[in-house]
Amino acid sequence: MRVKIGLISDTHGYVDGWRKAVELFGDVEFAIHTGDILSSGPFNPRLESYNPLELAKAINFALFPTIFAKGNCDAEVDTFAIAFPIQNPYAFIYAEGLRIMATHGHLYNEDKLVEMGRRYVLDVIVSGHTHVRGIKVKEGIVFVNPGSAALPKGEDEITSVGIIENRTVRLLSLDDGAELDRIEF
Repeated sequence: MRVKIGLISDTHGYVDGWRKAVELFGDVEFAIHTGDILSSGPFNPRLESYNPLELAKAINFALFPTIFAKGNCDAEVDTFAIAFPIQNPYAFIYAEGLRIMATHGHLYNEDKLVEMGRRYVLDVIVSGHTHVRGIKVKEGIVFVNPGSAALPKGEDEITSVGIIENRTVRLLSLDDGAELDRIEF
């Protein structure tokens, strides 16, 4: 049996990115959201399409469950709108032999994450926070940041998500589904 996992981060109350992600995720077993779910926070722009309650409803009615790690913009009140627990400061996921940790990314630097990866014998660490997508391997651990589904940063500022499937991580553009990066492990 294969497992297909959707990766998303930093939706910040914008439902459009979630809806596009759901289409790209297709038949995922579940998704991992690495935080900053409903609130735009004080330092991000609040665009016209900001609608946290609509996003919460879309999350709750998705055809797959979502595992959440709490972000720095997530508040306790968000747990009343979302039907899934928001785990803090990280979530552990074991699926088809993969050991995955999800964290927002604002609490631990890379060295600390590597240390945690070794301690917990992790295959993959998924984080967000920076709104900049990327994949790399360090000390045998795959580090994935799916970027932001709403407010991307970085060179090209493309909204993006990720998918883990068959020991491959792919980062995909929410605009057109194009593959932006990939790594096999």
